[in-house]
Amino acid sequence: MRLRPFELIEPESLAAVGAALAATDGDARVVAGGTALVPMLRLGVVRPGRVVSLHRVPALAEIAANNGELRLGAMATMAAIHRSAVVRDGWPLLAEAAGSVATPAIRSTATIGGNLAYAEPASDPAPALCCLEATVDIAGAAGSRSLPVARFLTGFYETALEPAEVVAAVRIPAVPAGARGGYVKFCPRSLEDKPLIGVAALVTIDDRTGRCRDARIALGAAAPTAIRAARAEAIVRDQALDERAIRAAAEAAAAEADPLADLMGSRDYRRRMVAVWVRRLLTSLAHREGRP
Repeated sequence: MRLRPFELIEPESLAAVGAALAATDGDARVVAGGTALVPMLRLGVVRPGRVVSLHRVPALAEIAANNGELRLGAMATMAAIHRSAVVRDGWPLLAEAAGSVATPAIRSTATIGGNLAYAEPASDPAPALCCLEATVDIAGAAGSRSLPVARFLTGFYETALEPAEVVAAVRIPAVPAGARGGYVKFCPRSLEDKPLIGVAALVTIDDRTGRCRDARIALGAAAPTAIRAARAEAIVRDQALDERAIRAAAEAAAAEADPLADLMGSRDYRRRMVAVWVRRLLTSLAHREGRP
């Protein structure tokens, strides 16, 4: 299908991006990688009069670590994040999740900022970012602000972004010393599809006692947004990661899930898959020195 006509604006700074959005009275869309927006434009799902591109703001593609904090510009692609030596060395959970997104072609264009702004409930990076306690930097005509990723994602395809705001960057603190993490996704149709359930976990196990000092478990496609499974985390914290504790945590995570039913699966089926994949991931992390 042919694209409907629109005005393409290509600012060269974040300030200019905010000004371009503020001048449209809400009749504008931002394009980053375009993997979500372009199909919607082709199908006529959205019909903006103006499209504001982020491609001419060079700083938005940067990936850098400073003083133990990782900073991802909003235009950093999933492929670049997955391949980055900085990310792989210090934040391997994120590298793994970014490498799980769709196909190599899509990963080469899909961006971290666009992924978060689109707020797909079945996002692969979002559960990992929840476990890593990431912060989203937001820029707009009225100034800049920051929000934890859990507060940035507000609902089903909804975020805290105001009409004249864009995601500028994602910042991630250092991973706790000795932590091991992993991301798993269950795709009943194809591994290139969005997950029916995605699970990320980051656990720190005391080498002397064998007890779990800290646990972070996050779920994707199990609620209108990616969520932390707080009750499941509490069950394994300060406990040995044995079969009993892992099964209890998996059942707690399933109970915390609030999935939507669709053609891929019912609510009950998704909850059962949450329990299955939380159990598998925690079992793998309990018996390995690193991520599965």
